[in-house]
Amino acid sequence: MPSTRRSVSPARQREYWDALAPEYARITRIRTDDFHYGPQIPGERELRLLPPLDPGSSALELGCGGGQNSVYLATRGVRCEALDISERQLANARALAAHANVRVEFRRASLEDFASAPPPPRRFDLVHSSHALEFVEDPGAVVRAMAAAAKRGGTVLVSTVHPLFNGDWIEGEWEDESGRGAGAAGSGIFLRDYFSPPDDVRDDAFGHAVSRAWPVSAWFGWFRAAGLEVTALLEPPATTDAPYTSDDWADHGGELDRIPSTVILLGRKQ
Repeated sequence: MPSTRRSVSPARQREYWDALAPEYARITRIRTDDFHYGPQIPGERELRLLPPLDPGSSALELGCGGGQNSVYLATRGVRCEALDISERQLANARALAAHANVRVEFRRASLEDFASAPPPPRRFDLVHSSHALEFVEDPGAVVRAMAAAAKRGGTVLVSTVHPLFNGDWIEGEWEDESGRGAGAAGSGIFLRDYFSPPDDVRDDAFGHAVSRAWPVSAWFGWFRAAGLEVTALLEPPATTDAPYTSDDWADHGGELDRIPSTVILLGRKQ
């Protein structure tokens, strides 16, 4: 189900992330003592989603950014490969791996390149991506490629932006349950069309990029179409002990206690 919304080339997305990388590394705090699933939500220490991974198990990360999740796995003896569209993000990732004294095979590639290439010569116990697939126009194609890269019985894990998060917060007075009068003042989410959530279009000093949200059912369908058994689907609320945070994410004013910002899907290759 390719997107019919605004198209942005991988080259423009790469330019955006190359320009943003230094500022992104400065303002975000992403730990490597826990596996993160997205900003301001619990990590693996609480969610317990990863499959058993013994030393010598293999993992492939798509859209690795600063490489924190791959470094986390590598410190536990997992053989890790990771790719990202941005060479400047990969430079940060390589520095982080060197500081942790672990080996991760990093390479530059877009998710579109990964989806259109033949499956890698060796398969992986875990193929994972945290908040990267929202930047591609055809997530279903990437999910199929992730499934093809997984071993039989292996795990595919995707966390991505929740469709509700792309709505707008509004303040106002709300009717009571009878609809006959104004209730208390409050705030809530406004989403004109859940089945086609608005894009998060980023036009700023760093360039141009687009993050797309999709209905949860679309992700479920892409997993099933790729031959994956969906074994977990989570919409975690915010936590005060997130392994991935920033001052802006932490100052969410309670909004992320009321709606999910991230949807997580876990699938097993049949």
